[in-house]
Amino acid sequence: MTDRHVRVSARGVVRRGEELLVARDRDPVTGESFCYLLGGGANFGEHTEEALHREFDEELGVALENVSSLETYEDVFTSGGETEHEVWRVYEADIAEAWPYEQSEFEGYEPEHDEVIECVWKSPSSFRDGGETLYPEPVVSDL
Repeated sequence: MTDRHVRVSARGVVRRGEELLVARDRDPVTGESFCYLLGGGANFGEHTEEALHREFDEELGVALENVSSLETYEDVFTSGGETEHEVWRVYEADIAEAWPYEQSEFEGYEPEHDEVIECVWKSPSSFRDGGETLYPEPVVSDL
């Protein structure tokens, strides 16, 4: 992060029964795999709930409904060898379309970075007690 700013991000907790929709990725420096809640950065002047709708539309081509605020989290962490500082505004939401709920995993697309997003349904318990890593990490205890 060369410009040293705090990034404000909107993230969605989408549930399928007891499972969460997450993206799976790998740290390019350490090689460690991790998962994260789908969503992304809010643009200047854009409310985080608007950013959440936009990000799900851009990355998955889906609309959200029943969106409600869950919590706000903040953390300073290392990603890809760089120190990052983020504030995450986390929302509960449903996807309006049925197709994501009908698949165990599927691909999304991040146009800003020209990257495929690997989306999977995971049990929240897989992120507890030293299991897999979910970002933002503070959200795990609230799931």
